Amino acid sequence: MTNMRDSVDRSIIALLQEDARLTTSEISRRLGMARSTVTERIARLEQNDIIRGYSAIVSPEPQLQETRAYISLRCDRAARRAVVAALKEFPEILECASISGDFDLMCTVTAPCAEDIDALLDELSELRGVISLEARIVFCQKFARGSIAATCPPRHIALVG
Repeated sequence: MTNMRDSVDRSIIALLQEDARLTTSEISRRLGMARSTVTERIARLEQNDIIRGYSAIVSPEPQLQETRAYISLRCDRAARRAVVAALKEFPEILECASISGDFDLMCTVTAPCAEDIDALLDELSELRGVISLEARIVFCQKFARGSIAATCPPRHIALVG
């Protein structure tokens, strides 16, 4: 697998991240390139596992509000694998990444409300090997690339003064 990408590859990727349903003809038009060149480049990006797939982004139902949070965990190094294995058992945890800095792991979490995230924090703090944790609640996602949809539409607020 290669990570070598030039500006044309990056432009193709950016267009597909914005709208995965764009046709090669439309991408070709926007980039001012031959359709066959764009087709070959997309095929190469797919073969090199740079483009791993395409997905539909489903808008959440308005009545189903979710609270998103990022939870950072500091772990006993010897217990880190066991902590990661335990984290996989929590359906609220969408993803877990090893990170640099003061913490060892970062989890993206969704739950119906902040109280549910608070209860999750209590459970996570009791896991063997977790030294400390810290949570950050997401107020609103401003934009997203890839398969994660922005979760709060713009709202107009009238200022009275």
